[in-house]
Amino acid sequence: MLLLLPGESIKHTSDTTNNKEEGTLYFTNKRLAWCKSGSPTPSIEVLHEHFRQQQVSKADAKKFMLRVSAGPPPAAGAEVDESSLTIHTFSWKTADKDAAIADRKKFVTELSMITTKRAMGSAGGASTSGGQTTASGSRAAGGQTGETAAAGPTAEGDEYGKVKIGLVPASAEEIKLRQEVLSKNIELAKLHKSLVVSGLISEDEFWSTRKYILETQAIQSQLRKGESSTWLDLAPTTQESGNFKYTITPNVARRIFKEFPQVKRAYIENVPHVINEKLFWKRFVASQFFNRGRSADTARSSRDKIFDKCTQEEDALFDNTARYDLGLLTSLLDLTRTEEDSVETGNAPDFTMRPASKDNKLALIRRFNRHSEIVLQSVLNNKRKVGPLDSKRADQEIEASTTLEDLEAAVEEKKVKLNIQDRTRYFTSMQSDPSDESRASGAQNRGPIDPSSIRASLQISFEISQPVASAGNAQKTMVSMLDSAHKAAMQRRPDRIQELGIPEDLSHAVAECHGAGTEMLRHLWALLRLAPTGDRQAKAEKIVAAFDGVLKRIQETIVKANASKSKGADMGSMIEKMLQPIMTSLHAGKQAYEQRSKLAVAAA
Repeated sequence: MLLLLPGESIKHTSDTTNNKEEGTLYFTNKRLAWCKSGSPTPSIEVLHEHFRQQQVSKADAKKFMLRVSAGPPPAAGAEVDESSLTIHTFSWKTADKDAAIADRKKFVTELSMITTKRAMGSAGGASTSGGQTTASGSRAAGGQTGETAAAGPTAEGDEYGKVKIGLVPASAEEIKLRQEVLSKNIELAKLHKSLVVSGLISEDEFWSTRKYILETQAIQSQLRKGESSTWLDLAPTTQESGNFKYTITPNVARRIFKEFPQVKRAYIENVPHVINEKLFWKRFVASQFFNRGRSADTARSSRDKIFDKCTQEEDALFDNTARYDLGLLTSLLDLTRTEEDSVETGNAPDFTMRPASKDNKLALIRRFNRHSEIVLQSVLNNKRKVGPLDSKRADQEIEASTTLEDLEAAVEEKKVKLNIQDRTRYFTSMQSDPSDESRASGAQNRGPIDPSSIRASLQISFEISQPVASAGNAQKTMVSMLDSAHKAAMQRRPDRIQELGIPEDLSHAVAECHGAGTEMLRHLWALLRLAPTGDRQAKAEKIVAAFDGVLKRIQETIVKANASKSKGADMGSMIEKMLQPIMTSLHAGKQAYEQRSKLAVAAA
């Protein structure tokens, strides 16, 4: 487990190799570090301000590698001296290709953000927080864990607390939000590549209609994961030789440090200059401190100078009754008070009120209480600042807690009598209006109605090339209607894709075609509604030219569907029916653009 610097928190970890040696690669909010297996001290360390370049191997390569170049920051206005750069290469050795690529992508994304912030001129304040590190400073912070740092005000995601989404140009925080959204949403990333990377629309235009996605991601990034309420129970596994094996991962080690602060202090004081990390945990699971309360016979556990001291510290802590301020407790919750004497048995403590008759039970009770305290503190987040109770306030709380509403006298509600000044007109609305009868009789005597005259009165003519003066809330109404229809259809047939038996690759291809075509059509119709200009005409021409690529992709999907095997269904015709609406819409959009271009040429 990596020894953290003050205020440092771990974002990503992955098992990698460097120079044929196995280890773990860490990315924190201050540096990129690599530690050999079993060593908490980093063998390779690259601060954010020292990072320069990165390279990755091809997707079809046998090894998945990441090459990082690092060097001191150049002087103002000077170029980077490539001869002075230090190159580090990390390899992922795993049978799961997708998992290796996903792990590498996390590091690539974070390193890209460092380059982006530096290019935008905001890397100074973010990178210098890593500070200068000395050996003594690193050792003193060694016991800090990732979750401890995340609990403070510098937790990951707090940088989005005041981010303003929609600014042009976008801020560094919004750019990072966009990259996080694209890394989590594969379909949106493909759509972004086909539209923005290809140059059809700009980055700001693409995200202008997806602000809600960025806002949701910003809120989710600020949420701090609470402590797990599960009981930490290290269960050993039995090997073939009959020995027991305990597996302590970095996450388990952090849980141990959280529940046993004495172990955390012992780790800081002894690892690695006294004993190594592996021996520390081996002595921990063999100590009486760890095994008491786990079995009836803990005397067989070996005595250990390090963890015997932890036992003494824990006993001294719990034996100190002054560690809690009982002035904050009400009389109803304070078990040490009693306001009524027991005449028959007296006020002597009952045998059930004794802490424990044996030390092993007492240790187990303390563990339960400590675990409950940790869970409650994670929920409360901050300690409540409540002053001591005065006598008046204490009496009010006791009275409010002991009052039974069912035994209280009923209080009648105060009612105001309704006064009607002119009662003669009160029932006039219930009588029929003679004018209504005359209008009804006139309609009957009017004779047959000509449908063409009514249809003519309802016809509206408008020019699509001219901007609409006032659209009102028509767009919001249509979106609401479409959402309602979609939800109703999904409720009727929620598993339609599974019922049709469409393969996953074909369903993804259909979704990509629909997404790309719909997005292009949306931008095209928006341009056609506005007054024509040179820039708008060029952008519309580029979008219409991209229609051919979408139509080609649709035809490839249909051909692929015809070649696929399906049980009792013509997959090709089924996929063609699913893609027919988007093909029709693309042809209609292209036809409208050509008609608009002809009108523009004729007007010129």
